Amino acid sequence: MKYLLFFLFSFSAYALDFKPGEGSQFVMSTEGQKVDLSIYVTEKNATGLGVEMHFGAGGIMLTNMWQQFHFELNGDAPLVIKSGYIKTKPTNKPEIMTDDFFKQNDGGVQMQDFLFSNSSEIQKDYVGNESVELPAGTIMAKHYRKKRDDQIVDFWISDKVGPISLVKLVSKSEKNKRNNYSIELASLLRNVKASINPKEAVKLSKDTAEILEKTKK
Repeated sequence: MKYLLFFLFSFSAYALDFKPGEGSQFVMSTEGQKVDLSIYVTEKNATGLGVEMHFGAGGIMLTNMWQQFHFELNGDAPLVIKSGYIKTKPTNKPEIMTDDFFKQNDGGVQMQDFLFSNSSEIQKDYVGNESVELPAGTIMAKHYRKKRDDQIVDFWISDKVGPISLVKLVSKSEKNKRNNYSIELASLLRNVKASINPKEAVKLSKDTAEILEKTKK
């Protein structure tokens, strides 16, 4: 597993009402441990979208971590990541992520398979409507399945839990154990303040690059 952004917005970004400070909190289960994962919008305008994630420490996450990504909105074209930032301690300055950390090269399910896919493309992976039990309660959601090599990703989407429509995701892989994890919606978020200020960002340090390398494998 590298980043979770490729799961978060499985339908067109332009059809959703993104509001800064709103998002979702998930329970992420990995390597026998549970980690809190929060994902929320930091900014939205006519040409761009900002999203921040906070991972609690545990499992493959070696430390508390904040990641923030900025996307370019260009009509109906797929979104493109323009910049990314990371912070590993509340007192640290954010660091600028290099482009190679936006890409996944393990042969499995790729970022572009999920990230703001249009409805016609993602419909090819539709399994059916299902009732899903979550920490947040029970909800009806649309079930989809992606597969590449030996990685299988099942995910459930509902427009009732916007702006981040994901309610559950289960990834399985025999070859890459780091691709075995699940995410379940716990609650919706409101009025969340971004932890990363891109204007304060500095060059990516060697120590932080090593952390990213370990979490992407």
